[in-house]
Amino acid sequence: METKPFDKARFKHIAGDGVAEDFNYMPRSNLGMRKWEIKVRYPDGKCKVVVMRDSGFSITGEVIDVNEFTSREQRNAEIYRLYHEYALSQVFLGKLFSISQPSVSLIVNGK
Repeated sequence: METKPFDKARFKHIAGDGVAEDFNYMPRSNLGMRKWEIKVRYPDGKCKVVVMRDSGFSITGEVIDVNEFTSREQRNAEIYRLYHEYALSQVFLGKLFSISQPSVSLIVNGK
C-alpha cells in the first residue's frame, strides 16, 4: 500500500506534545477520503492514536485513548472496541498491538 507522510503541522496541532511512532496511510478510507492512523507516544509514556482525515478541503483529526490492559482478554476487548467504535483498520491494530492482521480479524469478528 502507498504511504504518504502526514501534515506535521496539523499533527502537532491535534496531538500536542506527542511523538509519532508509526502510522498507516489509506488513500481511500471507508468514508472515501484519505486517512492516517498514527500511533503517538506522549512524554508520560502513555500511548494514544491520532486519526487524521483529509476530505480535500480540510484536514480533521481526533485523539483516541488506548486503555491499558493486563490480560489477553482485556487486550482483545480493547482491539474490538477500537475497531468497532473508531473504525481503525485491522492492519494498524495489528501493528499497534504487535500481533498479525489475521489475529486481529479473529478478534474483531468474535471468533
